[in-house]
Amino acid sequence: MITHREQRVAETLAYRLPGVLTRRGLKAPIRQFLLSEVNGLKMLIAEVDLGGVNYPERYTTPEVLSHLRLEMGVPVYLSQVKGLRYVLLLSPLPQMPRRVELPPDVPSGQFAVGVGVSGRGLSLAWEDLQHLAVLGATGSGKSVFLQSLVWQGLRDGLRLLLSDIEGVTFGMLTDHPGLLAPVAETPAGALERVEQALAECERRAKLLREAPGHPQNLKQYNERIQTEGGEALPRILVIVDEASAVLSAMGRGRGELGEALANLGWRGRKYGVHFVFAAQEFTKELLGPVRDQVGMAVCFRVRSAYLATHMGCRGAERIPVDRPGLAITDRWGPVQTYYLDAGRLGQGKEGLQPPVSEAERGWFLQALKAGGRLSRSNLMAWSGMSEWQARKNLEAWAMRGWVVKEPQEDNAFVVTEKMREWLSNPPTSPAYSNHSNPIEA
Repeated sequence: MITHREQRVAETLAYRLPGVLTRRGLKAPIRQFLLSEVNGLKMLIAEVDLGGVNYPERYTTPEVLSHLRLEMGVPVYLSQVKGLRYVLLLSPLPQMPRRVELPPDVPSGQFAVGVGVSGRGLSLAWEDLQHLAVLGATGSGKSVFLQSLVWQGLRDGLRLLLSDIEGVTFGMLTDHPGLLAPVAETPAGALERVEQALAECERRAKLLREAPGHPQNLKQYNERIQTEGGEALPRILVIVDEASAVLSAMGRGRGELGEALANLGWRGRKYGVHFVFAAQEFTKELLGPVRDQVGMAVCFRVRSAYLATHMGCRGAERIPVDRPGLAITDRWGPVQTYYLDAGRLGQGKEGLQPPVSEAERGWFLQALKAGGRLSRSNLMAWSGMSEWQARKNLEAWAMRGWVVKEPQEDNAFVVTEKMREWLSNPPTSPAYSNHSNPIEA
């Protein structure tokens, strides 16, 4: 139940919001204000009339959200599920679950972040990941978050360029085949990894220029090259842990490393290269131009209210010491990030194998009996699913590397060697699951 006091606060915020937007040089076409309560969480929702604005993307930048939080004095989050809405939190930070294990059936092609205030899982497609800033004091859950990110990336075939000067976060990945280079353990090594990523951007830019059809990004390039029987380019994760110490040793935000990261920020996304910089804290001087390239900030417990507000994560300074894994994001607000046992990163192929359900295993075995071909008509006959469901499953399995289009077979899908190997020797680990999520009838 929304109290009279909360109604009065909401009225004040609704009156102030248009003026705050106007001072940012934006129109303020608020269609309506709604008072809502979800799982005990009170909020004011401001629905923006997109028909009244010329550039909707200007309303969703981290800078605008940070300014709104500072001026309004309450947490402000973005909702784009139905149009564009600002969500202003009237309640204290909600109670979140203390620990949520990374589900075994997270769909490939997605980075699963955690559970939001509604209790629903939150995730991003890799192509929408952009670049990440991850902040958090020792013991806050930052390292576990980075390990979960890397685990999911390796599962989906991403390649890694890592810097870990403490040698703790990624020590279990020494000599891992997913590394494009050894894990950097010095500031100079971190710069080398970023320069390698920039060189790869240059190489990929040349490939895109020379490709038929003039693809504009990695996704378009891979779709075209696979249709012609070529090999897709994997996405690349560049992670600089303890980035504040590394940047301080390399001239801060305006130094050689800071400039290289900023350069990677504006070039990398088009070519499927994403950077993550993680640290206990940053200053504005230390960040320099890097902050402008961040697509999402994830703040675990931090010491400074100024830092939390500057990163768009107001309230992260109030996260209790005994709540590891709880973070404030500038995209979804409070999130209990998923927990992953670091030992799974050291389990080799078994620890990284995506989940396969009993139903999927049966369909793939039937496909092998039919010469390895797996078509929509096959799936419809074997399972009773609709044509739409069969097509969606094939698309999902192609993303996981389980099937591939074969030009010599009229672009029919065929089972890959990766899946053939799994079927002949399934791992005895959480990877073999009865709870995967094929789109069944």
